[in-house]
Amino acid sequence: MTLFRSHIKIAHDFWKKILTAGDCAIDATCGNGHDSLFIAELIGPEGKLHCIDVQESAIENTRAELKYLIDMSHFHLGSHEILPPVSPKLIVYNLGYLPGADKSLTTMTNTTLKSVQNALEIIQPGGLISITCYPGHPEGKTEQEALFQFVSEISNIKYIVSTINWVNRPFSPSLIFIESKIN
Repeated sequence: MTLFRSHIKIAHDFWKKILTAGDCAIDATCGNGHDSLFIAELIGPEGKLHCIDVQESAIENTRAELKYLIDMSHFHLGSHEILPPVSPKLIVYNLGYLPGADKSLTTMTNTTLKSVQNALEIIQPGGLISITCYPGHPEGKTEQEALFQFVSEISNIKYIVSTINWVNRPFSPSLIFIESKIN
């Protein structure tokens, strides 16, 4: 038995602490919709969830996953660098490729960095940006390195940044959390 929890369970624990019924959230890389469903259940039918993905199959998968919470969900087919004009309490990125699909189609470092920069502009005070990186493939490794560099330079006056990574498991997923301070 290990004391360490999976990266997804750790991320979910943070999301549970940040979200309440009626909140607005963005799943910037909705994939198969599992994180979207978890978020939708936390914010309830009175909340607003924006699901973004560049792949039409991901949007369809997420729509099917959210079947009973579809009325509170908004779907955006396109790059995660273009965020909807809302002020969410949580923005989630689960980077890499769509599980069960073409592994050559991945999130890209340049658009991810632009998206996170845009996320900093719209996240609510007291809100959270949650990023899961997958360094086990070449673009994922580059993306993680660029994100670690980027977040190390974020203003500590406006944001608190934390990372979780498994030091002796270099290809394991890592987490980045950016909390927007309350003024």
